[in-house]
Amino acid sequence: MLRRFALALLAAAMPAWVAADVLDKIAERGTIRLGIRTSAPPFAYLDADGQPRGLAVRLCVEAAKRIGQQLGQDLKTEFVPVDAKSRFPALIAGETDLHCGPASATLSRRELLDFSILYFVDGAAPATRPGALDAVFETARGRFGALANTTTVDVVRDLVERNGIKGTIETYSQHKDGLAALAAGKIDVYVADQAILLFQIERLNLAEKLEVGEEVFSFEPYALVMKRGESRLRLAVDRALSRIYADAVIYRFIREELGDYEIPPEVGAVYNIAGMPE
Repeated sequence: MLRRFALALLAAAMPAWVAADVLDKIAERGTIRLGIRTSAPPFAYLDADGQPRGLAVRLCVEAAKRIGQQLGQDLKTEFVPVDAKSRFPALIAGETDLHCGPASATLSRRELLDFSILYFVDGAAPATRPGALDAVFETARGRFGALANTTTVDVVRDLVERNGIKGTIETYSQHKDGLAALAAGKIDVYVADQAILLFQIERLNLAEKLEVGEEVFSFEPYALVMKRGESRLRLAVDRALSRIYADAVIYRFIREELGDYEIPPEVGAVYNIAGMPE
């Protein structure tokens, strides 16, 4: 109560042109609004009970708890469902404060968005029926699939052009739809981030029909996302993530959300490097 009163006095004393930033608004309402991808397991999705799950969700919830400690209050979390198309517009429009999902930090996205320190590193990989990928490259013809409104679509387009493949590219609103099309023979290759493919194929009981290639076609650095210019919120998020890594909490989250996933050296390096000292 005292903190909110103090914030109100501070806001009243500011010149009219000084607008409260997102962290001020979070503190004032006592709630942080988390944009949750509803169908991007194992990073963000709704479980059988309709509850948000996934590694990015766990990190956001834990970060919110630690941001509350930085603000000296208990923050509530409000989950706002988003998809690959609406996730960033929701941030820009102020409908969410922090995006929780598999989102790659890119330079072009930084024109409108801010990113936290990395929380995972993945790469786009091919899922195929056994032997299908070799056939595509031998005949230079193929039907590709990828999730709409993601960087993977550009990866697939570049892959097709560089290899002179006369291919078509289908996009899907959910990974499960693309993998179902692949299993049914409607496409030859479905490309998505490797950790997502491994988790989805196991979850959909398609392991006997589909395989995931070991080679990756891109480097996908995942980060939590905010609207551009929210430097105070970004610092609060980075401080929270840094402590989560330094305390080794991240490894428990990965174990609980990704199962038997073997952490690659580059992912472990992220946590060692990003655990910044105060």
